[in-house]
Amino acid sequence: MPKVKQISVGASFTKNLGNFQSLKVEANIVMELYDGDYPDEAYADAWARVQEQIRNGLGKGQPK
Repeated sequence: MPKVKQISVGASFTKNLGNFQSLKVEANIVMELYDGDYPDEAYADAWARVQEQIRNGLGKGQPK
């Protein structure tokens, strides 16, 4: 079985702001794996980090 060396996770979210405006937030992460790392655990960690960045980006993009 091939050895997994990197995990890459990305997501985007587009929010309708009304008045024909929208906000698109994107987040991507690439994690390098080392001996002893488990790909499934690294993927779960990467996914959690990407989701957090999307939430942060959506919060900063709110009209004031």
